[in-house]
Amino acid sequence: MLKKGARLLRPVSLSLAFAFFLDMRNKRKYLIFKLVPMLFAMVLALSACHTKKSASATTTHYPTRRPVRVSDEWKTLNITLTSRDNKLLYKEIKSWLGAPYRYGGNTRNGVDCSGFVHQIYKTVYKQKIQRNSAKIFEKNCRMIDVDDLEEGDLLFYKTSKKNDRITHVGIYLKENKFAHASSSRGVVISDITEEYFINHFYAAGRVER
Repeated sequence: MLKKGARLLRPVSLSLAFAFFLDMRNKRKYLIFKLVPMLFAMVLALSACHTKKSASATTTHYPTRRPVRVSDEWKTLNITLTSRDNKLLYKEIKSWLGAPYRYGGNTRNGVDCSGFVHQIYKTVYKQKIQRNSAKIFEKNCRMIDVDDLEEGDLLFYKTSKKNDRITHVGIYLKENKFAHASSSRGVVISDITEEYFINHFYAAGRVER
């Protein structure tokens, strides 16, 4: 009886073992099929992170503080002019230095950036240009490269955080200096390589004269 029972149990044990083997193999396949996409996704994510880090490492960032000192001679325009300089331009701008800022103003008692540029062009170049910085760029200028800036060319800036339009304009002189009506300091001479002007620069333009 025992031998017979033993013979009967053998096929059952083999069947169980075979079923267990199949079950484990199926589970292994399931795990493989489930893990492979997960591993692939992880590899892509790591690659993306590496790419972002590499990209940011090669991106040029301006320093948080870049002090550029404008000499006293330039602040007051007591500079040596050459035969190539437009003496009338410097004389006229000098007469405006220190004029307070006033939105919509056109006089030395108060003037804004486009009003200042408008008056300089009217007096020095005998030209009537638009009375708004964005319109001056659109209607009166052709865009030029910064490396091609010449005396009397215009510099345009986007200084507003609320919109993406041109909000400021100044007149280029030479040696990286330009004259403009600052909302906080009035009519002054600044350097185009100052951090603020680098970060907000939009374009350079030339009015055909």
